Amino acid sequence: MKDGEGRAAEGEVRLAASPDRVWRALTEAAELERWFPLEARVEPGEGGSIWMSWGNEYAGSSEILVWDPPHHLRTAWGFEGEEAQITDYWLEARDGGTRLRVVTSGFPAGDGWDDLVEGTRLGWRFELASLKHYLERHEGERRAATYIRRRVSLEREAAWRRLTDEAGGELDGVAARVVDRSPPWQLAAVVTDPADGLMRLTIDPTHTDPALRDVTVWISAWGDAASGIEATGSRWSRRLAELFPEGQAIEAGAGA
Repeated sequence: MKDGEGRAAEGEVRLAASPDRVWRALTEAAELERWFPLEARVEPGEGGSIWMSWGNEYAGSSEILVWDPPHHLRTAWGFEGEEAQITDYWLEARDGGTRLRVVTSGFPAGDGWDDLVEGTRLGWRFELASLKHYLERHEGERRAATYIRRRVSLEREAAWRRLTDEAGGELDGVAARVVDRSPPWQLAAVVTDPADGLMRLTIDPTHTDPALRDVTVWISAWGDAASGIEATGSRWSRRLAELFPEGQAIEAGAGA
C-alpha cells in the first residue's frame, strides 16, 4: 500500500508552545512518557525508530520514515501479516504557538476495520488533549499513570449504559472539565482526584474476540499529585468490579 492510500483517522490541536518544544514532546523518550505511553525508547532520525509500551500487550516499534524537525514526522507501524499504517505529524507555527495535525492512514476499506479506525480517531482526540494538558499546565513534571481493564461479554452500548448510568454521579463529583464525550466509545475529563489529573473511560474492542469488550479507565497525574495515583487506581478497580461483577479483570499497566 502506498503512503496516503486507504482510510485515515486524524486529529488536530492548537498548543501554546513553540514548534521546537512540541517536536521534543513527540520525539524524546522522556517527554513521550510524560503524556503518551508508559515507557518509550527513541532512535532519532530517518531510518530510526520509536518504541512505546503501555505495560502489557500494547507495545511495539514504529519505523521513522520522515524526520524533518520541527515540521514533519512520519512513522510506520504494521499489524502482523498486514500492511503498515502510516502516521504523519505536521507542525506549523501559528499565533505564537503550534498547530499540530496528526493523520494515521493506510487502514483497509473492509468493514472489519471500522472499530479500529474509529478507535484511532477518538484515541488521537484524547492523546492530543493529553499533550496539550501536559505542555500548557505540567511541562517538565513527572507523570504517573495507571489504567484498569475489565473484560465483559456485552455489546458496547450496553456496557456504556452501565458504566455511565451508574458511575456518572461519581464522575460528576471529580470532573473539573469534560475533554470529550463520544458515547458509546469514550468519556474523557480533567479531574479533581487526582488534582488536575486526566481521566479517560472507554469501551474498547479486544481484537481477539468480537463478542468481548474491555471497559477501561486510564488516569494520569503530574507533579505532587502523581504520588496518589496507585490509590486512585485501586478505587476505580473496585468500582469496575462492582459495576461489572460478571466481568474478568485483565492485566493493564502502571508507570511513573
